Amino acid sequence: MLSRVADALYWLGRYVERSENLTRILLVTDDISTEAQGLDESLAQAAWKDLLAIFPAAQLTRDTPPYAPLALPYLLAFFADPRNHYSVSYCLRRARENARAVREALTLEVFVSLNETHHALEKWERKPPGDVPGLRDALTDTHRGVFSIVGAIAHTLPRDEGWKFLRLGEAIERLYRSACVLRVKLPALLGPAPVGDVPLHHAQWRTLLRSLASLEHFRRTYGARLEPDAVVPFLVLEAESPRSLRHGADTVERYVAALAGPQDSVTRLVGRLASELRYADAGTVGADGVTGFLDSVVDQTAKIHDAIDARFFVT
Repeated sequence: MLSRVADALYWLGRYVERSENLTRILLVTDDISTEAQGLDESLAQAAWKDLLAIFPAAQLTRDTPPYAPLALPYLLAFFADPRNHYSVSYCLRRARENARAVREALTLEVFVSLNETHHALEKWERKPPGDVPGLRDALTDTHRGVFSIVGAIAHTLPRDEGWKFLRLGEAIERLYRSACVLRVKLPALLGPAPVGDVPLHHAQWRTLLRSLASLEHFRRTYGARLEPDAVVPFLVLEAESPRSLRHGADTVERYVAALAGPQDSVTRLVGRLASELRYADAGTVGADGVTGFLDSVVDQTAKIHDAIDARFFVT
């Protein structure tokens, strides 16, 4: 496979995955911010400000009146503003550009689904809703559109070399962003629970699970329990949860192994991270050491991306 084709498919996978992450996190953040409003104003503000740490290169690009709802500037910037490189609009546009560059490697269903979702978002981009309910409706519609792209990819593409590069990009993005979410959210959550605000504290843990699309799976495993000693190992070490760090590293390792030899430098780099997560225990990711552990995962994942780029795409 030509390196430019592999590169475009890899980034198509990353941008589609990033679009799905963004829409989900925006909707979940609006829910917890609305729930906290009037009870803990600082928590409501922190929920939105965390987006700038989860996506550190992002920026708020639209001016809003001082009396505007707290959610409005973040929803406008992260949804339909092409100037923000971490907006849903920007990510879907880049996904479409990559798809057009390798049209022959994709099925009609994938291309049509991506085109339709992109064109629907373009309408919102030209005239974004002026209020939070309107933006939520637009986000929800876009989220469904992204899932249609994901479904078309899963059900129509052949499992060839192009498929492996696309899924590798998706897996790298999911692993990196999940680690970023945990790195930003856990330090505050692992502190002492506020006296008298136990329901709101539980809502924050529930929001973390929803941010990583893991709430239903967690409840099937642990029931209604929302204790840190259950949630943190689940999100980091659970082998069967598709958004856990361990599952993400295992997925990256599987696709790298299919594309590179067992002695390749990329394979060894991925193998070290996957083994670290595979053999870690709950004590490793406890309250005392989780921040350093997550810093290491974020750093190693970034290095894996750089190694993949140098190994397969640099010409």
